[in-house]
Amino acid sequence: MRIRIISASVGIPVVLLAAWIGLPGIALLAIVAGAIGGIELDRMIRPSGSRSESVRIVSLVMGPTVLAVVGAWMVSQGRITGDHLPITLATIFTLVLLLRGTATLGRTSSKRKASDWAYWVFAAYVGLALAHAPVLVELDHGRELILLAILTTFAVDSIALFVGVSIGRRRLAPKISPKKSWEGAIGGVVGGVVAAIAINTVFDIPFATITAGILGAILGVTGVIGDLYESWIKRRAGVKDSGVLIPGHGGILDRLDSVMPNLAVVYWAAVWSTL
Repeated sequence: MRIRIISASVGIPVVLLAAWIGLPGIALLAIVAGAIGGIELDRMIRPSGSRSESVRIVSLVMGPTVLAVVGAWMVSQGRITGDHLPITLATIFTLVLLLRGTATLGRTSSKRKASDWAYWVFAAYVGLALAHAPVLVELDHGRELILLAILTTFAVDSIALFVGVSIGRRRLAPKISPKKSWEGAIGGVVGGVVAAIAINTVFDIPFATITAGILGAILGVTGVIGDLYESWIKRRAGVKDSGVLIPGHGGILDRLDSVMPNLAVVYWAAVWSTL
């Protein structure tokens, strides 16, 4: 726990600085996270000690990175809005999956197959989620919305961990993530409601209090789903952590598993609320 707190004390100021800088800072974070996430995914799906095939690593690393870059470029040029973002992302998503279909991939092992659709869909998902960050920060109150997404997610994760360790009894998804409990998940959702309302008030974000509370609950649920999705990918690959970059957390995907879907949730909540 102490190592996790120390890691968070380093990571949170970096996020705050990026949010203060605005589009360039958030775009850089999204691009770097996409690149590192792609490398981690490549390493997860190949046996220890084996060499990565160039086609696979380039596709997996560049998929999330290119999506984040495209999102940053389009918003900086004023070429993307909430009205046509869905079709834009759907098109990019399809193109990424076409890369998978046309790439020539070698076999890794009977348990880890680089051609497995699950890894390619996950790589596209990472890129699509991260691409929301530079778009989100350019909305009205964008810096505050970025912080709402990230800080609420951190609160959800921390409270879920505390409640789960303290009183967790019923396993949430024992085959995917044995340590997670229903009690922890519910505690995290409640914590998300409280955190979102508090952050909405402190940063003077024009969500109504009830809207902020509902958004906090949704962030709690989607954060858990994002966490379980990444855990399922790790189980499929037979690894405990996505990497070793962040002490106490594992890799960048381990740290961002709940944050990534919540960036998209906050973006759409803001667009639909016409903030």
